[in-house]
Amino acid sequence: MKRFLLYLLALTPFSAFAQLSGSGYYRVQNTSTERYISIVDTRASIGASNADLQALHMLKSFEDSVAYNPATICYVELVGSNSCNLIGQGMDLKRVTSYLLNYVQRPNGTYWMYGQVGSGGTFVTKYLADESYEDFGPQYTIYYPNVDGYNREWKVFPVDQEPSRYFGVKPDVTSTDGTNWATMYAGFGFFPSATTTKAYTVSKVDYALGVAVIKEISGDVPAQTPVLFLCASTDPESNKLTLLPPSTSNDVGVNYLQGNYYCNDVPESSGHRNVKEYNASGMRMLALDDNGKPAFVKANISYLPANKCYLAVSSSAPAVLKIVTEEEYVTGIEEVAAPDKKGEKVIYDLQGRRVQAPAKGLYIVNGKKVVIK
Repeated sequence: MKRFLLYLLALTPFSAFAQLSGSGYYRVQNTSTERYISIVDTRASIGASNADLQALHMLKSFEDSVAYNPATICYVELVGSNSCNLIGQGMDLKRVTSYLLNYVQRPNGTYWMYGQVGSGGTFVTKYLADESYEDFGPQYTIYYPNVDGYNREWKVFPVDQEPSRYFGVKPDVTSTDGTNWATMYAGFGFFPSATTTKAYTVSKVDYALGVAVIKEISGDVPAQTPVLFLCASTDPESNKLTLLPPSTSNDVGVNYLQGNYYCNDVPESSGHRNVKEYNASGMRMLALDDNGKPAFVKANISYLPANKCYLAVSSSAPAVLKIVTEEEYVTGIEEVAAPDKKGEKVIYDLQGRRVQAPAKGLYIVNGKKVVIK
C-alpha cells in the first residue's frame, strides 16, 4: 500500500491545484522559480526523511519548452473539497493506486500540495516544493517536511486558447513546398482549433510504391491516438488544439502509427531510466526525403523521442516511405487493358514480388498502380 502512495505522489504536481475552475486540463507553475512541472517517468519513492521524485522535471520558458509539450499537461478530476484524481500521460492514478491526492488553497490564490507517510496513527506530512532556481536543464522537485517556505507555493493554469495557457503543435520538419509536419502521442483528446491544422492517421503502407498513405481524422481525436499533423505555421500558437475530456471516443480507423510517451535517458543506476530503443528494421520516423518532401525514413537515433510517433513497418519495408494522401494514392490507379506484348512491362504485385503472368487484379506496372482486367 505504501508503494502505491509513493508512486502516486511522484506524479502529483500536475493537478492537485485545480479547485477554482473545476475538473479539466491544467499546468502547474512554481510561484518562486516560475518553472513548470513535466512528467518524464512513472517511478518514485518517498520515506519519512527523504523522497525520490526524479520523475518530475522542471521547465522554465513557456514559449520555448512548455507550450507544445504534452508532458506538462494533466487532467484533474476533483473529488470532494480537497482531493483529486490525476489522468495524464496514459495514467489514471486513482485506478492504478486506489489513492486520491490532497491539496489546500492559500489566501493568495496559490496552492500547497501534500502527502502523508506513516502508519498506526503516526504520519509525516510532506509538501511539494521546487528546490532550485536554475533556469534550464533536468532539475527536479522534492518534498519537504511541514515547514513554511522552501518554494512550495504553486500556481495553476487551465489549458485554453489564451496566451501563456494554450497548447499548440510545434512542427518537426518543413518541406520544400513550405508545408509543416509533426507527429504527436499524448494522453489527452483534442481537435484542432484552426482549420489550417490537420490531424492524420497512416491508413495504408504500400511497400511496392514506397508510400505511406495518410487519412485525415474526421471529428475528435481520442487520447493516446498517434497522429501526424499538417500545420500552416511553424509557430505553435498558430497551431492550437482544443483539449477534450479523457472519456472522448472516436473510431479513427486503421492506423499504422505507434506512439511513445517517455525518453528519460538517465543512468540506469538512478532508477528512472525510461527509454524505448529505436529499431531500424521495424520503424520509420518523420523526416524529409532527398527531395525535401515529407516522408517516413530510417533514422540515425538510439531511442524514440518523447511524445512522438513512429511508423510501424516490416523488415522488408523501403528505407523511405513518401507521405501521400488517400486522394493522391487513389488517383495513381489507372484502369487499362491487360498488358500488350509490344513494349516491355515490369510488373509487381502489392507485396513487391515480380510477376511474369499476372491474373486479373491490382498491380504495380512500370512504377504505376494498374488494374489488369
